Amino acid sequence: MIAPRYVSPKERAENRARLIRFAYWVAVAIPIIVVLMMFGYSDQAPAWLRSLVVSLDGALGFPVLWLIKAIAAP
Repeated sequence: MIAPRYVSPKERAENRARLIRFAYWVAVAIPIIVVLMMFGYSDQAPAWLRSLVVSLDGALGFPVLWLIKAIAAP
C-alpha cells in the first residue's frame, strides 16, 4: 500500500496562492479585458482604441466579435 505524499505547510500555502491567483484572473481580469474589448467595438470608443481592438481581436480569431454577435442575436 502506498502512503499519501506529505504536503508541507509551505507547499500548501504556495498551492493556495497559485489557486487564488488563477481565480483572480478568471473572475476579475478576463471579464474586464472582454468588456474593454467589447467597448472598443462601439461607436463611443476613441478611434485609436477601435483600431487596437479590431487588430487584437483579429489576431485572436475574432472571439469578441463572435461574442457580440451572439449577444445581439435574437
